[in-house]
Amino acid sequence: MSDTGEFDFSLDNRVEQAIVDAKVAARKALPRSRQDIDEESAHQRLAHRRGQSNTAFALILENLENAESAERAEHVLESFPDVTASVVYKPGRAWITAPDTIDPNQFIEALREIGVESYLTRSTLRRRATRLDVSQHRRPAVPAAAQQNEEERIRRREAALRRSGGGAEVLFTARELVTKQRFWGSLFLSIPVLVTSLNVNWQFPGWQWMCLVLTTIVVWWGGWPFHRAMAASLRRRMSALDGASSIAILLAWLWSLAQLIFGPAGQIGYTTAPTWFAFNYRESASAEVFFDVACGLTVLLLTGRMFTRYNKVRTGQILRNLRIPAERNVTVVRKSAKSAEPKRVEVTVAELNIGDDIVVPPHSVIPVDGSVIGGASTMDAQLLGIGVEPQKVKVNSKVWAGAINLDSELKVRVERTGFKTRASSIARWLRQAVREETVMHQTAVHSASELVPWTLSLAGVAFCGWWLATGTMSGALAVALAMLSGIAPVALAMSTSTVQRIGILAGASNGILIRGNETFRKLAAADVVIFNRVGTLTEGDTHVLGVAAERNENPDLVLRVAGALMMESNHPASAAIVRACRVSRDAGSGGGEVPHWIETVHVAIAEDGAFVGQVEIPVKDSDDKLEMRFVEGRVWRPRDLTALSEKMAVAALSGGTPMVVSWRGKVRGVITIGEDIKPDAVESIDQLEDMGVDTMMITRDPYPVARRFADRLNISRVFAGIIASRKAIAVRSVHSDGETVVMVGDKDIRDSLRAADVGVLMDNTEGNQNLDVDYADVVALRNNVLSIPEAIEIARAVVRMMDSNIYFAWFYNVAVILLGMTGMIHPLLASLLMIFSSLWIDWRSRRVSSRRKHLFRVKLGRW
Repeated sequence: MSDTGEFDFSLDNRVEQAIVDAKVAARKALPRSRQDIDEESAHQRLAHRRGQSNTAFALILENLENAESAERAEHVLESFPDVTASVVYKPGRAWITAPDTIDPNQFIEALREIGVESYLTRSTLRRRATRLDVSQHRRPAVPAAAQQNEEERIRRREAALRRSGGGAEVLFTARELVTKQRFWGSLFLSIPVLVTSLNVNWQFPGWQWMCLVLTTIVVWWGGWPFHRAMAASLRRRMSALDGASSIAILLAWLWSLAQLIFGPAGQIGYTTAPTWFAFNYRESASAEVFFDVACGLTVLLLTGRMFTRYNKVRTGQILRNLRIPAERNVTVVRKSAKSAEPKRVEVTVAELNIGDDIVVPPHSVIPVDGSVIGGASTMDAQLLGIGVEPQKVKVNSKVWAGAINLDSELKVRVERTGFKTRASSIARWLRQAVREETVMHQTAVHSASELVPWTLSLAGVAFCGWWLATGTMSGALAVALAMLSGIAPVALAMSTSTVQRIGILAGASNGILIRGNETFRKLAAADVVIFNRVGTLTEGDTHVLGVAAERNENPDLVLRVAGALMMESNHPASAAIVRACRVSRDAGSGGGEVPHWIETVHVAIAEDGAFVGQVEIPVKDSDDKLEMRFVEGRVWRPRDLTALSEKMAVAALSGGTPMVVSWRGKVRGVITIGEDIKPDAVESIDQLEDMGVDTMMITRDPYPVARRFADRLNISRVFAGIIASRKAIAVRSVHSDGETVVMVGDKDIRDSLRAADVGVLMDNTEGNQNLDVDYADVVALRNNVLSIPEAIEIARAVVRMMDSNIYFAWFYNVAVILLGMTGMIHPLLASLLMIFSSLWIDWRSRRVSSRRKHLFRVKLGRW
């Protein structure tokens, strides 16, 4: 305000101008302000990022008419500076490596000029968005490194999961410390100790001091893995499974050392004879040393843990066989950037693109899922559940990652790589099943570890009781040592988990993926197996068996109407009718009154599964002339035959599955379709019945049709006339009667698989189905009915073995504690029995993979 009291507008303007000048100066000092960043495009922001010189694009191409147009598109893309491109005609993909400064829209516009429409793939968009959000130094330089980092993150996550599970791993002796060098060194040093301690005639003057030196090395070097595990578990206020044995070893060594230093055992000329029973010790007996117990128990522990370690490593081999390393080199055939000649290039598996052509040499593992485009050979894909014998493959044959090319070189076109392959899907299923087994294993380990403090308490009571009763500490200590060295908590902990893991892998080696412990229990207790007729008991393409029309109706028109309404469906029955309709049309059947093409509008699938829509067909008017009209048509599977005339009912019962065609509210004809029964269906049903398992079939067919089909297979019961949306209710009704239900079907009846106690997914897609599903407890990879009795037989063998192992482990531990308390067993013999019990349970558990050899075509041992 001026002196005259008026506002000075010039001052106000000067302030505003100063603010504007300050903003301009700030922009000059910071050339890339936030506003600039917001206004620039994504590809420009990528170009400004440091260290980002090139980027990769994947484009989906449309309107590619032939391979020549694909080659022309490739030349257009490579006309850009510093750009390399690879275009594959089928499935219409372009992979481009270009500088960050090039906008992808430039490629899209260039392709549009030659009549090819294109757009970025979803994975490319996701990758570019990630690059905008993640700092550069965290992004690996090559795809192989990205996959390696991802695998490392998975390993760290699983390790954290194991640690969060209560630290069960710390209760075990570290496997990496139980080495062959430690075993052979301890055995070599223990032999003189055992020989002189157990044979009086070989006890030369000073022998006990020699035993002290050798035993000290064995106890602290050979037995270090067990002492380390005990100390680690004590820090966590838990009990290591080998904790009792560790305490026994240290007690025997400390007692013997004390006897040599403070007792008469250290005198030169001292001799002692082994006392096998505690009640033979006398109060006036000479001092007793237990060097033989300390050495013998250590060597026996090392022996037992080495065998257990070998079994653990061997059972994990199948998972390693399913893994295709991302850094593995493969030979890919690509066109040279300068010429159109194909050139063989070595790249890693992580760098492969869909549509690439790779060369698979003989006697090597196929790294991708794809199809053969050159060569012929024999492929072994048993590990993936593809056949039980090696198969011949040729051009257009499917091959899978993890399969072995046995004979000749193959040229394979890539269809799936990495985590999308069948092998990766199976490996994820197995890892999940093993993870569930690990959770159960942790519970068993914690329960078994409780045996150690209880035995330690009982050993202390027994020591005091024998000392008071006999007056000799040597005999009392022998009783305590026998109890501590004789118990086998490891056998108790491994009695169920080892069997379950081997059962999971034994099933996988036979093409059967089983979820875990609960699935094993329910599968073993199965009372009834329900088969969905379609996709489980039949095989091959569904085909039309016959077409029956009502009087004055044209059977070809009936077929054409059904094909028009079911054109967009991918169901096998729909595909069969559409194929038959095309054959009839191409042959010109039906005469002139049947139109070559039938228009349809408003086609939908009703709640009962019927196809309903408006179809344009010739209809007679009031003058009895034909004219084209839209009428409401319907194709449906009858649940009963009451709505059909006698002629149509007879046609529906003639064989196969009936499909009724009607329009204008009147039934016009019946189309019967069918498939071939699987060759092993009858044998499988008979095996299930012989095993005491009732069999049942569920289908939408009317009861007379379903019963006739079931009689061909000797199936006991039939659920007929059940539409897809009601099948889950039917399964629950069987379960409500108190029966344990196993439901077998494909992904189309996933609700029924969830409703059953055990849902078995029949993989009938020739290896193309994604196995990452949550609605199935078992997956039959081999797509044959024999997998069902095999799965039940595996489950029963596993459950029987688990139960018998538990009974044996508890009986043994109770028996050895009682024998030790009564002085009826020597500590060295108790150690031998402890190792024998652990190895006995381990050996019995591994027998699961070789039981029922008439069913199991592949033994786990081959892996």
